[in-house]
Amino acid sequence: MVIRGVVLVLALIAAGAFVLARGLDDNGDSTPAATEPTTAPEETPDPVDSPSNGGDEAATPAPTPDEAQSTTPAPEVTQAPAPDPEEKLECRDPSTIGVLVANTTDISGAAGRLSGELNAANYVTLQPENANPQTGSAFYFRAGYEVDARCIANLLGVGAGPFFPMSDPPPAGISLETLGNAYVLILIGPDSLAQRPG
Repeated sequence: MVIRGVVLVLALIAAGAFVLARGLDDNGDSTPAATEPTTAPEETPDPVDSPSNGGDEAATPAPTPDEAQSTTPAPEVTQAPAPDPEEKLECRDPSTIGVLVANTTDISGAAGRLSGELNAANYVTLQPENANPQTGSAFYFRAGYEVDARCIANLLGVGAGPFFPMSDPPPAGISLETLGNAYVLILIGPDSLAQRPG
């Protein structure tokens, strides 16, 4: 009887210990295991709305070539006024300039009339000559006398010339002996110089 009581007490103690141990295990596992936080997938920002240079404002899209052309005014191009040849020419004293006038047309007396006009303006005119036919009037000058040839052309109202350096031999069949000491040779062609009044 005593042995049965002892066995019963031992059984109860064992059962209590089992229950107690089971309860402790449950309490130790009662704390849920740490779980990794779930994160939402990152959204890719719209390129147009993304901040520029780390700022808070959204970037402004670059203008298209058409927009840039429509907003940028075209630069104005102005042409400089043509210089007045009469203001820049430093003409020598006409009395120091020898001029030979040669007629290359079939208009009689054209060289004589033009020589008289230049002589009246104090130019030193040589004996007028006839020369080989030319397609137009022209002014030939010795080295250093281009300005004087232009001065004469302006005086006659034909400032555009044309002007040429004196050739060797002189043009239109003029000889060096005939040219003499003339610094400017005027060849009268079939144009306005041949029609000047005497």
